[in-house]
Amino acid sequence: MPSLDRQSEEVSWRGYRLPASMTLYKDTRPNPVLTDMLVPSHRLSEARCYEDCSHMVLRSVGVPHLEYLLADTVDAEQGKFLVAAFITWCAVGFVIDLLLINYRPLGRGFFLPIYFGTVGAAVFAARMRRIGLVPVLLVITGAGLWLAVRISFYSSASPDLEAMHRRVVFDAIGILVGTIVGYRLPVDFIMTEGLATVRIQTELALAHGIQATLVPTLSLHVDRFEVYGKSIPSKEMGGDLIDAVERDGTLLAYVADISGHGLAAGQLMGMLKTAIRVSLQFRQEPVAVLESADRVLPAVKEANMYATLALLYFYGLSEAEYSLAGNPPILHYRAPTGDIVRLAMEQFPLGLMPGGRYSSQRVSYSPRDLFLMISDGISEVPNENDEEFGLDRLEQLLRKNAAQPLPQLWELIMDEVKRHGLQQDDQTLLLLRVRA
Repeated sequence: MPSLDRQSEEVSWRGYRLPASMTLYKDTRPNPVLTDMLVPSHRLSEARCYEDCSHMVLRSVGVPHLEYLLADTVDAEQGKFLVAAFITWCAVGFVIDLLLINYRPLGRGFFLPIYFGTVGAAVFAARMRRIGLVPVLLVITGAGLWLAVRISFYSSASPDLEAMHRRVVFDAIGILVGTIVGYRLPVDFIMTEGLATVRIQTELALAHGIQATLVPTLSLHVDRFEVYGKSIPSKEMGGDLIDAVERDGTLLAYVADISGHGLAAGQLMGMLKTAIRVSLQFRQEPVAVLESADRVLPAVKEANMYATLALLYFYGLSEAEYSLAGNPPILHYRAPTGDIVRLAMEQFPLGLMPGGRYSSQRVSYSPRDLFLMISDGISEVPNENDEEFGLDRLEQLLRKNAAQPLPQLWELIMDEVKRHGLQQDDQTLLLLRVRA
């Protein structure tokens, strides 16, 4: 989504002036997981959690870098598992020591438990972090056990029955404590964080279903137009939306970008898609469609959420209407001349300032013309030198490959975007061609 920066008095967003009652924030450190936040100034102390497949990111607006607290929490939970693994394998060490009761104990009976506990915890840590050291650690474990046995064989245990009894009791207590504690810690984790993980996985599965339903691959062929587009979410549930509606000889196609991710963005995405389609059922013009959505969204969204949008409406044989609300420009490839025009407008995103007024402009088109609409997740992809992909590269690709079938052109553009840099946001590309 667009970058938002905090200022003390007046706040600007892509050249727009916002009221002093609104405060805009963006984390200044590069982190693709964190999202831009827009919140009223009276809610700066609130904290919000955004859930990901493997972790949750804590944002406390107004307090910098608080997401590190969550990282500490995750480390603490991993530490519980490491302690449980250590204690459980200590019990194995006591068992081995008990089996070697005819030989003198190493380190007064503590060597084998500590040795096995340490190696067991190391193996578990390696598996959690996907480090390929597990085979090496197992070899070390076997070598250490072999060495301990060899040393014990050269030193027989004392024939004193009382000392032998104390050793048996010592090992039995170690086995009992290791078994109980090593079992209890994972059970406690499963009953707390484990259930939370199940809920997260359930939400992700639901989010994936919503994403597939709301934003399927768009492939539409009508009398005079061909439309193709797809959206690639950065997570299981993205915030981008594409749609095209053909009705009574007219065609409306648009790209929208909902702020944030997860189920909240998915719900708002569904509401926006429904609001636009309902407006079209009542035969509203594009400007009225945007203004209706702008009035509806504030009542059904969180205060920090909004939507950018780029829209094309074809109603005649040679003229189309377009409107943008905070979205990157639409690229128009003119087939007769081979040049590209950027269709841009400076208007507020939907739901950002309730009751806003919107306008549209008209553009002439010819057969074989091509229109390209994107979300900023494509144009703002940075490379290793922090250079964004930008619109210039898109124009070059469009100019050189305008004659390609739309699915191939889509793949070609997205391949170039992937080569340029890693995906950090939802990426959406919609192509529309005028048939000859």
